[in-house]
Parts: sequence; structure tokens; C-alpha cells
Amino acid sequence: PGLIEGAHTGKGLGIKFLKHIQKTRLLLHCIDVSSDSVVQDYKTIRTELEKYSEELLSKKEVILLTKTDLVDAKDLKKKITQLKKYTKHIFSVSLLDSESIEKLKALIVQDGGISSSS
Repeated sequence: PGLIEGAHTGKGLGIKFLKHIQKTRLLLHCIDVSSDSVVQDYKTIRTELEKYSEELLSKKEVILLTKTDLVDAKDLKKKITQLKKYTKHIFSVSLLDSESIEKLKALIVQDGGISSSS
């Protein structure tokens, strides 16, 4: 499930989902790489987290660009570069690429995704 604009007011899965993620140690932001504005998608997520509870902003986070099979390598690289202004923890995955799925599994298992020093 994901957050949509207005989630902090109960829209969509809203409050129920936000309460649930308060218990997690890692936030994995799944953003569709075919979106026209991955940066705005990320900012929407962060805004909803902040409006619900600023504590959520201090959790470890990873941006996961999904559906990478839908864009070419140049577009993927451009979108990763745009997002690096916000966090260095960016990964990409396609369900059609088993290697990317295995890397994602390893990322999640390893210390909740990222080490506190990275």
C-alpha cells in the first residue's frame, strides 16, 4: 500500500497505514519510475509523513524506483540523479529482473536496509 496526498487526514489507507509504519525501522518509498515527476512523488510522501508525525521523518529511508523495465537507462539515470538531492539511498528494481529483486531482498535484510553510518 502507499500514501497518497491527503493521507494524513484519512484519505486512502490514510491514518491506518501511517500508524502501522510508525512501528517500522525502515521506510521503503516505492516510486514508479515511469512517473513524470519522481521528485514530486517523493516530496508528496515526505509531506504526508511530516503532517502526520515529524518522528517519521527521522526513520531510515530508501527510495525504490520501481518498474525500471518501462524506461531506458538514460531516463533512469536522470531520475536517480534528480532524487540524489534528497537522499543517497536510491535503488531501482523491476519484477522482470530477478537480480534486482535479489539485491532488494539483501538490502532489506541487511540492518534494515541501510547502516546508520551511511
